[in-house]
Amino acid sequence: MNYDKILENFLDDVQREGTYATREELEAATKPMLEIIQKKPDATPEELVEAVIQDDIQFLEELRSNYPIPGYTVGMQAGNINVKMLGGTMGVTGKDMREDAIFDVASTSKFYTQIIAYNLLKEGAFTLDDKVKDLDSRFKNVEDLTMRDVLTFNAHFDTAGRLSDQRTIEEAKDCLYNMKGAPAGKHDYNDMGMMLTKEVMENVTGKSYQELVDYYIVDKLGLKDTHLVLPKNKIERFTGSANFAVGMVNDPSALAVGGYSGHAGIKTTSDDLISLGDGVLTGKILPSEMLSDAYTSGIKANRGIMGNTYTSHEQGTAMTYVSRLAPKKAFAVQGSTRNNVVMGPDSISTILVSSCAMGLERAKEEEAKVNAKRAEEGKSPLSLVKEFTYDRDGREVHYNLVDVRQMLPSTPTVERIINKNAELSLKLNFLNTVIKAYDSHYNQPVNVVANGKTFQK
Repeated sequence: MNYDKILENFLDDVQREGTYATREELEAATKPMLEIIQKKPDATPEELVEAVIQDDIQFLEELRSNYPIPGYTVGMQAGNINVKMLGGTMGVTGKDMREDAIFDVASTSKFYTQIIAYNLLKEGAFTLDDKVKDLDSRFKNVEDLTMRDVLTFNAHFDTAGRLSDQRTIEEAKDCLYNMKGAPAGKHDYNDMGMMLTKEVMENVTGKSYQELVDYYIVDKLGLKDTHLVLPKNKIERFTGSANFAVGMVNDPSALAVGGYSGHAGIKTTSDDLISLGDGVLTGKILPSEMLSDAYTSGIKANRGIMGNTYTSHEQGTAMTYVSRLAPKKAFAVQGSTRNNVVMGPDSISTILVSSCAMGLERAKEEEAKVNAKRAEEGKSPLSLVKEFTYDRDGREVHYNLVDVRQMLPSTPTVERIINKNAELSLKLNFLNTVIKAYDSHYNQPVNVVANGKTFQK
């Protein structure tokens, strides 16, 4: 079998479909595959996948040893190939990372809110030009702000104080309802717009946010482990949050209003995120025209309705959470807990880490390291570990925040992780092509789970 010719045709197809990567970049990522395949002429598809992902597992394990990352889960679906790589622990408990670990996905929650909002737009529940104050009179100080301003992240908000400084849910919501809002005239990424959107959607539909998430996403896709309120019997599977022990997220604003809002609060697994991506790409939960709204030319550009999505870009000078190696039509969503989901025509990938569940003692050690470095650079210290106390039904409840963005890999390292993930996606798609050349009737899923350096079929 002429593997060189198969690779050449594969790369032709990749370039025809559209990518910002050069031919040389694509060849550098995929040519090592030829040696792996040629060395294993009688290998099963599973054995080939295992050989291909060993380098990626080593890379992930090195990251875990060099940074405060207790554990991780990486999931990928490429054609008929399904791969999951996991390692380390769930967090401070020291228990091994589980395949079915449930993560706090932080701002990736915004994507769920936007999916619901877009469906409601298509159903005529409201229009992009409707004024917020006409849709929900509780928002008294938003001037002529429209839903177009809000959903495209072209709105600016000011609150009288931080929601996390309020003692009760009622006080936090009053702070939200009384915030000032006005068109920004430019892209202004923030949490408040999605919190407002959640309240507006509840008001115009008469349904709770939980009901909307279930109807438009969870039930349609048959998701098993996607929750706003985590059932008690699943708390032991929860990680990626400083409040993992009580099943609550790491976000202070979400905690202030009860545990979730339109910008944060989703708890889910790698498997459910893969299903979400598939549901988006196949039109199961989203009108197909929405996808074009997600594409942007770069992180600083004004975005469409999906204002917190990121795409690949020609110059490669701005962080977009999508590699140049990915198709032009691929896009990503990400959250501050260091999770990333990339969706594209040929593959879906997820990166989830348990860093926020490292425990307060370890978190304070990492905070001290960050601030020691900042002191050397003449910069003021950062408060990366915070504790909150709220009045919940007459009793004090304590929550924590661990801001891992300053503790975890710098931008160049994050870009390496994203590029590594895109490279693996490219390799697995090529492997799909090779397997099809072996067997024209190839349609069976190839499932591989790699736990550290031990493979489990």
